[in-house]
Amino acid sequence: MSGNFLTAIHIMTYLAYPGNSGASGDHIVSFVNYAENGLKRVTSDEIAGVLNTNPVIIRRLLGQLKEADLVISIRGKVGGYQLAKSATAISLLDVFLAVEGDRVDFFALAHRDNRPGCSPIANSIQQTLHPIFAQSLAALKNDLAHYSIDGVLSTSLGRLETDQTQ
Repeated sequence: MSGNFLTAIHIMTYLAYPGNSGASGDHIVSFVNYAENGLKRVTSDEIAGVLNTNPVIIRRLLGQLKEADLVISIRGKVGGYQLAKSATAISLLDVFLAVEGDRVDFFALAHRDNRPGCSPIANSIQQTLHPIFAQSLAALKNDLAHYSIDGVLSTSLGRLETDQTQ
C-alpha cells in the first residue's frame, strides 16, 4: 500500500476539523472562513504545511478526492478546499477507492509469469497469489466501509485529550 491512502485520510480529517486550527500557527499559510454552511475552505499550501508534505503531492491527491466527489474546490482569493459532504457520510472506503482505485494489483505484484528461464514457482506465482490478494482486498474494503472520516477525527481528538491529561 502506498502512502497516498494515509495522506488522503489525513487531508480529509484536516478538512473535517472544525476551525482547522489544530496545527501550530507556523504552518498556517492561509485560512479562509468565507464558508457556506459553516464549512471552512483550506488551501492546498496550508494542508501541505500541516502535513509537512510536498504541495504537489497534496494537490494531486486533492484532485483525486475532487474527482471522486469527496471534496470541492473554490478558485480565487477566497478559495480553497472543503469537504463535499458531511464527514460522517465519507467512509475510509470512499477515500481508499478515490486514491488507490478498485484493483487487485493494489498489492503491486510484478507481472512476471511465464518468463523464459524462470523456475516453475516463479512462472505460477501470479496466478497463485491473485485470488488470495483479491480476497484480502475484498475484506479490507469491507472493513474500511465501517469507518468514517468523522470517526477518525473523533478518535484522534480523543487520543489528544487523553495524552494531554496524562
